[in-house]
Amino acid sequence: MSALFSSSVSADKPGALRPIRLTTVTPAEQIAQHLGQAILQGKFAPGERIGEQAIADLFSVSRGPVRDALRELDKQGLVEISPRRGAFVVHLVLNDVVDIFNIRGTMMGLAARYLASRPDAAAFETLDARLDELRQLAGEDDTSLVEFVKAVGRMGTGLILHCGNRQLASTYRNLPHDAIWQMLWVHSKPLDYERAARRIESLQGYERLLAAIRAGDADAAEAGMRRIVSESCQEVIAHMRLTRAEPFDDFRLHVV
Repeated sequence: MSALFSSSVSADKPGALRPIRLTTVTPAEQIAQHLGQAILQGKFAPGERIGEQAIADLFSVSRGPVRDALRELDKQGLVEISPRRGAFVVHLVLNDVVDIFNIRGTMMGLAARYLASRPDAAAFETLDARLDELRQLAGEDDTSLVEFVKAVGRMGTGLILHCGNRQLASTYRNLPHDAIWQMLWVHSKPLDYERAARRIESLQGYERLLAAIRAGDADAAEAGMRRIVSESCQEVIAHMRLTRAEPFDDFRLHVV
């Protein structure tokens, strides 16, 4: 098996089980993430067939995890599986990417409004800890950019999970485009966070957001959260348009 994956299989003897350290990400999930990033980066052409065996050979796994990965990408809208024909890359246009950001911004803005309207001590304890983590990573000269992006993601997830709106949290967790949101950011060199000034700017945005929430200013909290997502969206789209010449509805960048 490829070094990309961590084995968690015990082979002592048939029928014998012993405690093992379970990995949090399965081979299928890792393959789905890698393929998803490649699709978003334009490494597969729209309509191109993704061969199961070729991917299995690439990652040194059986076709089972590849098949599971393709099913996951089908749920996310990145590929379309046709019976007896295989998986084909969906043409995800720039408008789709902006729409994903807009959905996120709206949901996270609502979470920020809920938190500001009903301050919760336990929520602040969690969010303050995550802000401290973000602050530490932003200030390091040799910070891991991927870890910084993940810390930003944990801030957003913390807002959703602690806002007191169970329906919102449930919907957020089950959105089919959740993985696309992550794939847009989590790779070796995240688009905008290579610059220390941009990392500090992101940190300050969340510092202002938590201050507004703590002050009970729901309007400022919602507006601040939407601004954070909107700025990220504009940076992603500006980068993607460098290599993708296609029609684009500019109004989508300004509707939230």
